[in-house]
Amino acid sequence: MGACHFQGLLLLFLVGAPTLIMAQKLFCQKGTFMGIQEDATNMFNWTSEKVEACDNGTLCQETILLIKTAGTKTAILATKSCSLDGTPAITFIQHTAAPSLAAISYSNYCEDPFCNNREGLYDIWNIQETEEETKGTTSLHCPTCLALGSCLNAPSVACPNNTDRCYQGKLQVSEGNVNSLLEIKGCTSIIGCKLMSGVFKIGPLWVKETCPSMSISTRKIDNGATWLHTSVWKLKLLLMLLLLILGGSASGP
Repeated sequence: MGACHFQGLLLLFLVGAPTLIMAQKLFCQKGTFMGIQEDATNMFNWTSEKVEACDNGTLCQETILLIKTAGTKTAILATKSCSLDGTPAITFIQHTAAPSLAAISYSNYCEDPFCNNREGLYDIWNIQETEEETKGTTSLHCPTCLALGSCLNAPSVACPNNTDRCYQGKLQVSEGNVNSLLEIKGCTSIIGCKLMSGVFKIGPLWVKETCPSMSISTRKIDNGATWLHTSVWKLKLLLMLLLLILGGSASGP
């Protein structure tokens, strides 16, 4: 009788164990931050007091996009949450390297409770520029700004060494119902609209980069075309005057 009772309890345990395991919830930190921060390396606190209970089969994730122009300000777009997508992995991408404009992204997908618990940025956002790199040149100056929405002011700044052109673009960053626009202007060495190096998805963040379509070379072509059009018009006028003179001479005595 005792043996049968023990076997019954064992059967209930074996049947119930998977149910208990499936019923366990994964808890993750939850939070979103989109803003401009001074001295982000030392001052930004990425912890969140909010907690999210995830569905079965999900992971915890933490993702951040960091962008810097000249000066000490850094644009931060960060998120922590549960995620149905992704596999356990850490991804770090340096999209654009300093000096001046710099952009990096970091994402961490993990499967343990509260594993998306990174607190600071020091080991992923520690840009060290030498004095020679940050020294301004006298030949190139660029409008410089970094703002959520649109830049209200973009002072012209002398560009550091190893940069040879100006960048002007906007990033539309979205995640679910969160949507943010970031405008960036500054000195760079990247060619074209490639601040994000062609990457459009960082963790759960979708990033769309847009830049003004008209380039300096296009303006030169347009100016050349206008000059050519004006020259042809003048040539036609001279030709008409010449014909009038010749016509008057032919009809004379």
